[in-house]
Order: sequence, then C-alpha cells, then structure tokens
Amino acid sequence: MEMDVIVFFAGLCLVSAEFFSDLSHVEKFLQNKESSLRKKYRPFYHLTAPEGWISSPTGFTVFKRKYHLFYQYYPYNGAWGHMSWGHAVSSDLIDWVHYPSAIIPKDYYDKHGCLAGTALVRNNFLTLFYTGTVLTENETVQTQNLALSGDGTLFQKYLYNPLVRDSPTGIGEIRNPKVWRFRNVWYMVLGTTSRQRHGQLVLYTSNDMFNWKLNGTLTESYGDMGYIWESPDIFELNGYHVLILSVQGIEADGYRFRNLYQNGYVIGFFNYRKAKFDDLEVSTATFHELDYGHDFYGAKSLRAPDGRRLLVAWLGMWESNFVESTAGWASMLTLIREVKINKHGRLLLMPIREIVELRTEMLENAWYNPGEVFDAESRSFELIANSSSVDADVGIVFEWKDGRYAVGYSSNHEYIMIDRGGVDGVRRAYWSPKDAVNLRIFVDASCIEVFCGEGEVVFSSRVYPKAMNIRISGEAQLHIVQYRLRRSAGFDIKLAKRLKEDDLHKYNLFTHPSENQ
Repeated sequence: MEMDVIVFFAGLCLVSAEFFSDLSHVEKFLQNKESSLRKKYRPFYHLTAPEGWISSPTGFTVFKRKYHLFYQYYPYNGAWGHMSWGHAVSSDLIDWVHYPSAIIPKDYYDKHGCLAGTALVRNNFLTLFYTGTVLTENETVQTQNLALSGDGTLFQKYLYNPLVRDSPTGIGEIRNPKVWRFRNVWYMVLGTTSRQRHGQLVLYTSNDMFNWKLNGTLTESYGDMGYIWESPDIFELNGYHVLILSVQGIEADGYRFRNLYQNGYVIGFFNYRKAKFDDLEVSTATFHELDYGHDFYGAKSLRAPDGRRLLVAWLGMWESNFVESTAGWASMLTLIREVKINKHGRLLLMPIREIVELRTEMLENAWYNPGEVFDAESRSFELIANSSSVDADVGIVFEWKDGRYAVGYSSNHEYIMIDRGGVDGVRRAYWSPKDAVNLRIFVDASCIEVFCGEGEVVFSSRVYPKAMNIRISGEAQLHIVQYRLRRSAGFDIKLAKRLKEDDLHKYNLFTHPSENQ
C-alpha cells in the first residue's frame, strides 16, 4: 500500500505547468453574470452551462463532501465546437454552483476537443480521465488522458499524456474512458468500432493508474447494435453488473429505438478473475432503453455516499433543432435519478428524493374529470397525477399556442405514450401498472420529463411552450397535485472573489492541501 501511494505521488509531480500559463477560461468564467441564466426558454431547475453549448455528462463524483458534475461544454455559442469540460458543484444534489471549466482543449493531443470520460477521487486528488481529439484532413485521432486537482477547482494535465495513444483496431475513434478500481487493479473500458464496423468495447488494465496495457476486447456487437459505442458505464447493483452504452447506428424497430442515437443497458456478471463478462450478449434483443423520450443520451452514474446509485444524462439529441441556440445557449442535463433494479432485471429510474426541496408553492390539489382544463400558472413545476383505476384510459395534454405535448395510457393495449407533435413526435413503451396509474411529470421552461409508476418507463423531451393550459383527456378521473419549483443553479460570489484574489499564475496542485492529509 505504501509503495502504491509513492507511485501515485510520483506521478502527480509530472503534471504540466502549461495549463496554468493560460487561464483565459477562468477570466471568461469571471465575466459571467447571473442574468445570463435568465434567457428565453432557459430552465429553472435543470442544469445548463453558464452560457453556450452543453451536451453529455463527462464525469460525476463526490470530492471533499461535495458533488462534482462535469459536462461537454462549448462556451462561445449555442452550437457544438471544440469541447471543454464544464463543471458544476453541489452539496445537496439540488442547488448547483457553476465553476470554471475543468479541462480546455489546447495541447497537441486534445486541441480539437476534450471528450467525456470518468471523474474519480484518488489519494485526495480529484482525477479526470478524458479523451483528447485531434482532427486532420484524413482522420480523427483520439487519445486517453489524465488531469488532476488538489482543490477541485483548477486542474493540471499529466505531463506524460496521452496515457493510451492508439486504437487497437487501427480505427482512430476510440473514446470515453470508464475507469474504476477493484482491489489492486485499475480497469479502463473504451468505446470504439471493430474492423467489421460494429460497436465494440476494449479493456485496458493498470497497476498504478498511469501505465496501461491492452487486455483485449471486452464485448462487441453481433451486427445489429450500431457502428460505434460511446460513453460506456459499468457498475454493480444488487449483485448484477449493469453495462450502459450510448450507441450510434441502431435501426428503429417499431416504437423501439426511434431516436437517432440510443442510450440503453444490458445486464450481466463481470468476472474479475478473467477480466471479462460471463456470457454477455449485447444485441437488440437484450439492450433496453433507459429513457423512451426524444432527448436522452450519454448517461453517467455515481455511487452516492449513502449507497444509492444515481444517474444523469444529456437532455438533448444529436442532429436536432435547438431553438434556443439563437440566444447563445443550448440544451441541459436531465434531473438526477436514482437507479434501482426490479426482480425481472430491469432498471427503474425515479427522481432523487431531494427534488422535493425545490417545491415552493402548491398550485393545484383537486380531482379533475376528462375534458376539464386549468392554467399551468408557472413555467417550472412538478405535476403528480393519480388514477385509482387501471381499467380506463388516462390522459393529460399540455397545450399552448401552436403546440401541445400529450401523455396517454391505454388500458386495453397496456402501453404509455407521449406525443409532442410534428414529424416523429410519438414515443411509446409497454407498461402494465397493477393497482393504479401514477404519473410524475416535471415541466421546466423548455423540457418535460415523465416518470411512470415506480420508474418502469421514463420519457424526456425538449419542448418550447408559451403560456400553458393543462387538459385532462382519456376516460378516467385524475387527482392532480401541482407544485411550483424554484431556480436551483447559479454563480457563487465567494468563489468568484477567491479566484479574482488568488495569484492564479502561481497556482498549483498543492496550493490547497487536502483537509484529510
């Protein structure tokens, strides 16, 4: 154990000073104002970037009793660009504070983007594994890299990056390291494409977290699971090992896999002695969607200090229209969800229990008959709808000028559906509630998330409503409870003041030693 610590700290001494020679990303962060969070369609309680583009979560961990959530970020406008790692911090999973970018693309191995990976804590240092991207005329070259921080605010890149320089298949795109430790061995799983142009995961192992060797192919597609796998995540839950994948290239099958890209999971058992899964089949027959809505991708999970498995994803989808981008920002992350597994080996996703702390006012608490209408009264609210009968159709329609979003349960066909209108607006999933139809719906300026029952089915979609009415459809009476929800993300004046006062150009990993050392 002592030798392991010595090796780790020897590695920390080999960090690049170049990162702090250019702190323009911190200076830009200090120019942000609270007013930038109040632009048109900007959500109140979903996390967005301070400005510009946000997409998939890049890392999610706990460091010094605070939650750190990172995400792909382009701060200059509401469109994809050379990705940085955006950074937000919370002490309670509800109220988030924006921090300066953790990693920016500027070195020879990551100058065209720092893509998603893993955030973890090692020997009191917040450690980030990420994919560096370099674009040339003929190919994309991707490498795996490391950055560290002693205080959780400013990060330095490892001097001997890249850790992994090549793709074992000879294909340049290999990305999104999922890194974890089991006993004395470190594991890194990367998403890539096989020589047959099928989705594939490869596995690397290390004894010290800095030097990695290829272990081999962990699993690959049988041919029906797309052409590349991204953002792998592996975790243990109730004795099972859950493998989450973001997949490009799956063909739609009826109402399954209707999105352009898919985010789902398979269940298996990871054998650490053999460093592989036992009899894992990754195919469209075993791959289950995490979310059945229009906008969900790149999910990341975290084991919270209290043992819960938490999950967050991008509430967006590639090659879709982001109306808000004309205002200089785009998209958001989903609500954080607690992950459970039922007796059938299917994941259940529900909002974390802390979400009730966002409630500020009860707007409705009454029974409504089909056809009745009431005003939403807020652009950010939670609506709980319950029907005591599973033998009648249930429906709720959110309506506004030139648009609508409908939620409907069919008792005869045993499915739940949403329809946001337009081309390809319908999404549907099988659902068979036993005793009652329970829906928990979150509306937030430009998005809707629908949680069914105990989380058996979830829909996440972007919408762009104006003044909204809520109409009860279907055949059943519904009991409606509605709460106004408050704003939950912003800037910390004390953090900005400290960053302004610090001599940043002399800043290094050891300026703020860990309180546990």
